[in-house]
Amino acid sequence: MNMDQEVPSYKVVLLGETAVGKSCLISRFINNTFLSNFVPTMGGCFSTKELCFEEFNKKRIKLEVWDTAGQEKYRSIAKMFYKEASVAILVYDITREESFQELKNFWYKEVRDNAENNIIIALV
Repeated sequence: MNMDQEVPSYKVVLLGETAVGKSCLISRFINNTFLSNFVPTMGGCFSTKELCFEEFNKKRIKLEVWDTAGQEKYRSIAKMFYKEASVAILVYDITREESFQELKNFWYKEVRDNAENNIIIALV
């Protein structure tokens, strides 16, 4: 495989209410660490990770992972995070039913109405 070959990049955005674990999921995925103390994300944070798939002839991809603030006051800027996103991961806290209801009542509709038509939506 030619290592100089450009690696395709995909934008992934995590959405959901505050304190549902978006930042923890990203920390575990990007750095294989766990954040034990809760610090709310302000606005948004950005990380990247390159993956190599041995079973697919060592195909490489780069994920641009966006962590968004869940507080209601930041909802108006959320649109800029999922613009041109390939994947939206909707995150809720299984111990807080209202966080799931907000995915159904707000976040899912928001992504469907404002993101690309071919966006992949996952529920975590």
